Amino acid sequence: MKKELLIFLFILLISNASAQQRKDDVLSWVDPFIGTGGHGHTFPGATTPFGMIQLSPDQNTKSGDWDWCSGYHYSSKTIMGFSHNHLSGTGWADLGDILIMPTTGEVKMVPGSEEKPETGYRSKFSHERESASPGYYSVMLDSYGIKAELTASPRVGFHKYTFPKSEESNIIIDPTNKIFGNVYHTLVSIEGNNKIKGYCYSTGWGGKRFAYFVMEFSKPFKSYGVYAEGKIKNNERFALAKDAKAFVRFSTQQNESVEVKVSLSPVSMEGAQENFDIEAKSVDFAKAKETAQNTWRDLIGRFQVTGGTDNQRKIFYTGVYHMFIAPNLYMDVNGDYVAAQENMNTKWFTNYSTYSYWDGFRATHPLLTIMDQKHTKEFANSLISRYTDRKDHMPIWELCGYDNFCMLGYHSASVIWDAISKGVPGIDAEKAFAAMKDASLTDKMSSSDGGGGLNDYIKLGYTPSENGASVSATLEYAYDDWCIQQLAEKLGKKEDAEVYKKRSMNFLNTFNKQNNHFWPKQKNGEFIPDFALNDWKKLQPHWVSGNIWAYDFFVPHQIDEMISLYGGKKGFEEKLDKTFTEELKMEGEQHVDISGFIGSLGFGDEPGHHVPYLYNYAGAPYKTQKMVKYIRDNMYAAKPDGIVNNEDCGQMSAWYIFSSLGFYPVTPGKPVYAIGAPQFPKVSLQLENGKTFTVIADKISDKNIYVQKMFLNGKEFKSWELNHSDIMKGGELRFVMGSKPVK
Repeated sequence: MKKELLIFLFILLISNASAQQRKDDVLSWVDPFIGTGGHGHTFPGATTPFGMIQLSPDQNTKSGDWDWCSGYHYSSKTIMGFSHNHLSGTGWADLGDILIMPTTGEVKMVPGSEEKPETGYRSKFSHERESASPGYYSVMLDSYGIKAELTASPRVGFHKYTFPKSEESNIIIDPTNKIFGNVYHTLVSIEGNNKIKGYCYSTGWGGKRFAYFVMEFSKPFKSYGVYAEGKIKNNERFALAKDAKAFVRFSTQQNESVEVKVSLSPVSMEGAQENFDIEAKSVDFAKAKETAQNTWRDLIGRFQVTGGTDNQRKIFYTGVYHMFIAPNLYMDVNGDYVAAQENMNTKWFTNYSTYSYWDGFRATHPLLTIMDQKHTKEFANSLISRYTDRKDHMPIWELCGYDNFCMLGYHSASVIWDAISKGVPGIDAEKAFAAMKDASLTDKMSSSDGGGGLNDYIKLGYTPSENGASVSATLEYAYDDWCIQQLAEKLGKKEDAEVYKKRSMNFLNTFNKQNNHFWPKQKNGEFIPDFALNDWKKLQPHWVSGNIWAYDFFVPHQIDEMISLYGGKKGFEEKLDKTFTEELKMEGEQHVDISGFIGSLGFGDEPGHHVPYLYNYAGAPYKTQKMVKYIRDNMYAAKPDGIVNNEDCGQMSAWYIFSSLGFYPVTPGKPVYAIGAPQFPKVSLQLENGKTFTVIADKISDKNIYVQKMFLNGKEFKSWELNHSDIMKGGELRFVMGSKPVK
């Protein structure tokens, strides 16, 4: 009996030690399923930081299924396969390139429907037998008894499929799969008994583009075939058609695994082969998984959190993970890449795309200037190269090297200036200025909301109401012009600086003193007639996404001027109070992108993300502290629908991360951060320069939410702005928290 008891205690000790070890692993705090429900639009599959590959399950890919922008939504009960690239949290979609699906039994070459999966190769699954962590995803395909596992390197997707005993174990290769896109034609070529090459030529949100692939199997297949023009063709090796696909078949023993490695290239089959040779030739699934997870472990481990609840830590660390998914590598190992639908080659920078800058300039990229200056430099140089190398213009929203003109502004100017203003090395300021100036003179019609009107803006000093989203456009252009002004001044370009200084004040031309709003103005110089703000049909044409309640506060570069428009600090504070407390009673169809309401402000879309921090400038920082905590507690959760709206390539996450640290970049391009209120007792940031910056919150609790005092490196700190340089030098920012506001 004693022996049995000792054995039991030993097993219990080992089990507890193992559980603690898992908890100590920073990856255990990341839940990739957060954001896959609701309107979060994230994906759960395997990727590497800023990688070209996002290998993840697809369920529905039709353009009408808006909540499947990433190919996956937590509400679905079937999986149609695993494709190699996906967008993270966006409001529209493309990609889903080169889908693979393992099956058993009869070969089926169409996916079938969610309602009747048995009509195709689609499989049922359950979340109970599905798991994900950074760099790894697995699921049991219940219709076939196959366990699917996925991991990735930057340019290669690694699959591992564990089959039951069967003489009919199949792998379907479907290059026609697209998320909201349209296929022109596909090609498949079966070579030998363990290799397939091919491509898909398609059009969509990422423009007209090729996706070339090279695929190798760990086991020779015993038979094969292709599919074209709606027909299966056994034992044929080649197909070129609008619907060309392929399949291979194996004999498998119980629990036998077949591994598949798939490299992609946007430029050529040769590029795909080179990518394969460099990243996958001598790498198996286990090694690829280990490398991917160690890469994530090192990166996410730069953020070291002490204390807080388990859910708070999960939300925080998952946010860090989401923030490092995009922009995405879009370049072969030989330097080939695509820009503005032309094949290019370079050696002076590493090319990236997937630039959701209308969202990410606000907080994602400012956070990267602290935590990842290496990639910040590459992102800036990629953008600048669109002008210097491609002889085109910097994009509004770039996917696969193609500007889809989504949203408004030329916020590439913000991202580049923010990096330069904070001393990120390796960015040529003269080239940057030339590219930024060109972007500010190039009128582009918004593909999503009909905005644009830049030529009128330059001529009139505002975007007239005859153009779509005119108020939003004027305010965003003015901010971007301020960024260009700052770089012009830094470079001693006095004439340019004066031009852009004047343009940066154009927000004044659209402020209506009669109704206390930034308001649509017609070409004749008159404001349009006033109307009730609960009438969506009248609001929609003049603003975009964040709408009037966010854009009334979008003058981040001239906060003092904005405050004076609202009657000084007291009037400004009252304006903020009204916005956060007056319930919105909207009539008519409400834009799905506006959600997470606090009074009238929809926090779920990005133009209002800085607004809670504006109380600092009204002389009421305690209201910022209270509101920041409210948003952290009510707009985020550690569950699939735990992001209140589209995650938008890291922006929703970056807000949470900054706001948990206790400061936020209200004005990207100014190397300062507005003070908020921290969430955790201690967070340490391990910087690339070897320094450590630590934020400590003494006496923090659910009741002690107000900042009483602050100390920077032991000296009392009385400013409500933290300098970027103080962070980068390393040191300690200590908050003393209490239950009563300090007014």
